[in-house]
Amino acid sequence: MESRNDLRSAIDRAKLLVRLSIISTLLTAVLLILTLVLGIIKSTFAGSDVFAMAVIPLALGTVFSIASLLYGMLLNAAAVEDEEKFLLARRKDNAALNVAEDVRFTAGRTFQNFRRYAPYVFAVLGTVITAGLLYLFYRHWGMRMGGRPLPGNALHSALVSAILMLVSIFAGAFYAGQSRARSFRWLRPAGGALILTAGVFFLAMVSAVCCHWKVPALDTRFAWILFWIFGVLGAEYVFNFIVEFYRPRTAEEIRPVFESRLLALFTEPGGVVRNLAEALDYQFGFKVSGTGLYHFLERALAPLVLAWLLLLWLSTAIHQVGPDEIGIRERFGRVVSPEPLTSGVYFEMPFPFGNIRTFACDRIRQVFVGGKSDADDSGAKRPEVMLWTQKHAKDGENEFVIADENKAGDERRDSVSVALVSLDMPVQYRIRRSEIMKYAYGNVNPDQALRRIAEEVASEYLASSSMIRLMTVDRQLAGETIRRRIQARADDIGLGIEVINTPVLGLHPPVEKVAPAFQEVIGAMEQMHAKILAAEAYRTKVVPAARLQAIRILSDAESYRVRTAKVAEAEAGRFSRQLTSFRAMPQIFMLNARLSLLEKDAADIRKFVVSSSLKNEIYELNFEEKARLDLIDADLGKMTNKD
Repeated sequence: MESRNDLRSAIDRAKLLVRLSIISTLLTAVLLILTLVLGIIKSTFAGSDVFAMAVIPLALGTVFSIASLLYGMLLNAAAVEDEEKFLLARRKDNAALNVAEDVRFTAGRTFQNFRRYAPYVFAVLGTVITAGLLYLFYRHWGMRMGGRPLPGNALHSALVSAILMLVSIFAGAFYAGQSRARSFRWLRPAGGALILTAGVFFLAMVSAVCCHWKVPALDTRFAWILFWIFGVLGAEYVFNFIVEFYRPRTAEEIRPVFESRLLALFTEPGGVVRNLAEALDYQFGFKVSGTGLYHFLERALAPLVLAWLLLLWLSTAIHQVGPDEIGIRERFGRVVSPEPLTSGVYFEMPFPFGNIRTFACDRIRQVFVGGKSDADDSGAKRPEVMLWTQKHAKDGENEFVIADENKAGDERRDSVSVALVSLDMPVQYRIRRSEIMKYAYGNVNPDQALRRIAEEVASEYLASSSMIRLMTVDRQLAGETIRRRIQARADDIGLGIEVINTPVLGLHPPVEKVAPAFQEVIGAMEQMHAKILAAEAYRTKVVPAARLQAIRILSDAESYRVRTAKVAEAEAGRFSRQLTSFRAMPQIFMLNARLSLLEKDAADIRKFVVSSSLKNEIYELNFEEKARLDLIDADLGKMTNKD
């Protein structure tokens, strides 16, 4: 059983941990606020992405300091409770009391529960903070137009970075040293975060000095290095959270889950191997560092790994420029080659001091405006038919305002009819060899700048165009017009690219809400046009037939008129001639008429000639033998003689 002196010593250590944790929390919080103000809110003072990224370790240090503060407060409460139990147990009148089961003493159980579950919570919290801030930095870098902001005074920025670096390194070293004691172990994550912050401020100081020497590009390179370092740190929190469930419980926990094993390798100068051994012992649950295999690997493997890492670092001095590429030589972030490098193998200082950036100028690149379909990533063939109600892009689609057709009666209204459409338009381009410097250094993210230009041009063009015409006959014209406007604006800001093609592959109403109703409207319009075309076909078929019928009727009437008039004229002429003949020789005319009647009109009738004076004499004329009765053969005297 512990003595009262041991309990008092534990209470004193817990109180000291609380005081140190409070100081650490205040220190990291103040540094965090200074970094936010000087590096992000007033970014023109620091003018450095590296300086701004110190927010990440400072935010982690603040959270871990709060965790240490809570740990110290609960530890102090548990130690005070143990002292009270000890005093109760010393009293003779309470000798029969079982103080271990006294419900009044809950601080010990609370402390044990905190030690058991709180590290997982802080590990998850550290992962969320790291991932969230990295995402915000990445998004900010991608959305930033133009070059990186430069500091108003590079020397002032370097001086502030140096001061913050010294404060961080001294505080981090102090807390890392205090954490060697078992009672202050929870101070090590905050100390590691402060040491990491000191490293970030050191890089910020170097980049500020280089900016003063007119080498501003080194800051961007340092920022990306830190970006990946923090990404690995966030992944380590997830890894520690997972492997903690598989750690053997034979050994007592010596470090919290949220403590970074990678940072622990460097928080104690000269203790890298010891920290590795401690991590192995902790993970496997037995003394791995005491085996002969470990001592052999400690003597032989470490030099080999260091030599391999050195060779790997030296290999970054070898660069190759491909046959279709152009290279730009950089040293300490500054361009040292006035002319671009052609294809071949080149040597430069190792990373990050030297680099050769390569650009494939003959390769067609593209950015997407609107949405990006699954076929664009996989290389699969786009479907020939895709309904408006189907999802066109996997990452969502941007909606644009477009002019709508004026309805009947809308011409008198002052309002403009508009609609929303989704656009699927890749912008294909390549780098101009003559403007490679503009492409490489004129903009932080040329693809993002080009995408924003294309979205702006597409918005302006669609707002002044007809929706129906763009979806039908003017799509090719729209693509060419948009291409020319994008090229003009890209030349204005110096992107250094040549826009090859901007095909309007998809132009459709929004899929979820508008497309079904719009498809019904278009279907009704198609039915209307189909009926109009059917009526036109019927008119084309009926009208010529009716015109032909009218022409035929008119022709028949005209022919009937002509025929009737001519017949009437002929009848009148014949009657006139007959009248003249009758007037000249009435008897002959009458005889000729009778004979004509007998010959033509009574040709099929049997005829008998009966004399008016000789009633008993009958003359039978057989016209079959002689078809015509010739007047020469008749005795005209007898016929005219009444006697």
